[in-house]
Amino acid sequence: MKSILLTFDLEEFDLPREQKVHIGEEEMYKTSIQGLKNLLFILNKHNIQATFFTTANFANKYPETLKQLSKNHEIASHGYSHSEPINLSNIKKAKEIKEEIINKKIKGFRAPRWNIKDTNIVDQADFEYDSSSHPIYLPGRYNNLRQTRYPHMKNNLIELPASTIRPNFSLFWLAFKNLPLYYAKNFTKLNFLKSKYTMMIQHPWEFADLRNINIPNHIKKPSGKQLTRKLDCYIRFCKKNNYKFQTCEQFLKKHLIKQYLKPINYAI
Repeated sequence: MKSILLTFDLEEFDLPREQKVHIGEEEMYKTSIQGLKNLLFILNKHNIQATFFTTANFANKYPETLKQLSKNHEIASHGYSHSEPINLSNIKKAKEIKEEIINKKIKGFRAPRWNIKDTNIVDQADFEYDSSSHPIYLPGRYNNLRQTRYPHMKNNLIELPASTIRPNFSLFWLAFKNLPLYYAKNFTKLNFLKSKYTMMIQHPWEFADLRNINIPNHIKKPSGKQLTRKLDCYIRFCKKNNYKFQTCEQFLKKHLIKQYLKPINYAI
């Protein structure tokens, strides 16, 4: 079985501030909510479950939204805020806040901006899996080419990396947004030659209308309805090829066997 893992970092839209562009608190959250509604329209249309790595800031702002979202999708953790440094105290507190809201155990964690130096604190915070590994080189951000590209155990924690193909290809949000749709289709086909899953990483705020926000074009275009249609086309492609959509939790529950977690050569 070949599994598609649609994962979304559900966070306050603080990216303009990173670009030295002013954005108010209300607009940050309004943008994320608008995008989430557009995204859910497509997921509901295709009856697809996804994994939402959510900040505690967003959860505190919209507890009822998170509660409703948890009925059909996996809620995982994206830390306390999208901007604060990661430490054991704040990721434990963030986990507790979200678990109280949805009344379910949260099993997965992803560090904001993939920025975590010690995944041992994720294990100590009682998570079952970590998806903070993106084994590519992204100029100006990070060089993770030495990171392991396959699922593996680290102490009691399962590491579930983003899907990548050597030398430096990924299906993360900037690639899906800026490259033609055939890139995502071909990446998926190639990735499945050696992997049991293909993970996509996006943000709900991307599906809001970002045209009037003063951020670089490679970040905001396409957005809104245009990006929603692109995701819709990708989902149709996956269904046509009989790929199965799963949450990260569902996938790991199915494939958490010793043989799968042994090192596998994923080079293509």
